[in-house]
Amino acid sequence: MFFFNSYKPKIEHIHFCKDSWQVDNSDKNSKFWFTENRDASRIQLFETKPDWSFDAKDEIKARAFFEQQAKDLGGVLVELQSEKICDVPCLSGVFKYHSPAPKDLGMYYVGIFWFPFEKFTFQINFESLEQGDTGMRESAVYAIEGHNTDHIESEPEYVETMEELFEKFEKSEVVLLPSDDKKYDEIFPNHPLSKIRAYMQYFRNNVKFDEKLLKQAIYTVK
Repeated sequence: MFFFNSYKPKIEHIHFCKDSWQVDNSDKNSKFWFTENRDASRIQLFETKPDWSFDAKDEIKARAFFEQQAKDLGGVLVELQSEKICDVPCLSGVFKYHSPAPKDLGMYYVGIFWFPFEKFTFQINFESLEQGDTGMRESAVYAIEGHNTDHIESEPEYVETMEELFEKFEKSEVVLLPSDDKKYDEIFPNHPLSKIRAYMQYFRNNVKFDEKLLKQAIYTVK
């Protein structure tokens, strides 16, 4: 007699959304919600193992990989760590990009969990766009740590029109700033970076995995 692993992964096998979140789009292998604050959350199932040369335990190689990936996409990796959630090895990272909206001076923050299994991969995103008055957190932290000016250019640039300002902003490099430090999240709880970290901590504290999913082999690199 032969026994086969008949397990078929489904996005329903990882549950974390609140009842108050609004489903915006859903199909077989992905689901998208808006949170109470109109931030985005999504789960995606990829029916293949990751094409990484590292596994979820190798934080050093993972950091180098995602730093380059973020740079290629015009952003920057804010933080990354290897961890276990419900005893499942995973990687978690936070990224910072220019807003994808045209003529927008805000920043766009994305937090991601990757759960790489031997035959498939789950990815969970939390996404928040800076809106309204931008740069408040950065300005306040600069006032606190004004002595640290390593990230500031020696000479200011002047623009004559808003169009020129938007163009320069879109072409400017996204960099890490002292204000990105998580120690400032408590002071600025409504900032998108603070919200991303809060969503990710909520996920860690509340996610539930299907029992059959927990028995599946984890992706490893030998």
